[in-house]
Amino acid sequence: MSSRPIAPAKFAINTTIYVIAGLITPTAAIAGPWTLKQGKTYNKPAVNYFTGTSSFGTQQEGFERFEDLNFTFYNETGITDDISFILSVPVKEITRADRNTAGVITTRKTSGVGDIDVGLRYNLSKGPVVVALQGIFKLPYAYDASNPLPLGNGQEDFEGRLQLGRSLGKAGYVVVEAGYRYRVGAPSDEFRYLLEYGADLGKSTYVRTKLDGLLSIRNDSPRGSVSGNPTLPLAFDLAKLELTAGRKLSEKVAVEFTVTPNVYGNNTLTGTNFQLALVLPL
Repeated sequence: MSSRPIAPAKFAINTTIYVIAGLITPTAAIAGPWTLKQGKTYNKPAVNYFTGTSSFGTQQEGFERFEDLNFTFYNETGITDDISFILSVPVKEITRADRNTAGVITTRKTSGVGDIDVGLRYNLSKGPVVVALQGIFKLPYAYDASNPLPLGNGQEDFEGRLQLGRSLGKAGYVVVEAGYRYRVGAPSDEFRYLLEYGADLGKSTYVRTKLDGLLSIRNDSPRGSVSGNPTLPLAFDLAKLELTAGRKLSEKVAVEFTVTPNVYGNNTLTGTNFQLALVLPL
């Protein structure tokens, strides 16, 4: 449930998008195709809490509630002005509650490091429409996928994504992304898409919204038992609407609060994620 951190910049009419990406403000745009200058870093430690009590589609008999409380550290580092390294590491505690035929509720918990994402973003064009290619590799090696309530499904993912972005001057910025995620083993591959808009509200406050979705290719190969983690079906569709407000506390620190409800899906949980994060560009 990891998500890529994005914070809008203070856009100026006579400033190029490339300079914007060079961290001229404390919450410079790390959105879509924008890359960091060589040696610069963007850090976002965040606490997330997701809860869901029902599913899009068929309900699991006896299911009562699923919770995911996690601390996720996200980092981007400029390798060159055109290439950024991406890292996301979540430390999670997940809880599932079920009601048996006698009406008794039992809970199970699992904690540890979840799926780790590593990747690169390569900037192809600096404007007026900024274009980049991004590749992400999911590392499922930090947990036991055979756990009855696993932190992940234990298979590798490889994702390629095309990212387009454009500054709207004082009106903010827009981003459009499309990608394909190849999933090793039984799970279905996925088409990924994202639409994003962000803007400043004065000198210290900013907002953004994202529609972040995936569509299953339906090429899964069902085998074995169903995972006890209801967020890990072999094939599912999901769209999430992210709503973020941020406040710049200083030249080097901002704080963000994000609410992300699952607004559409098939064969996966409904629910909402709440996030409180610090933004630390260096």
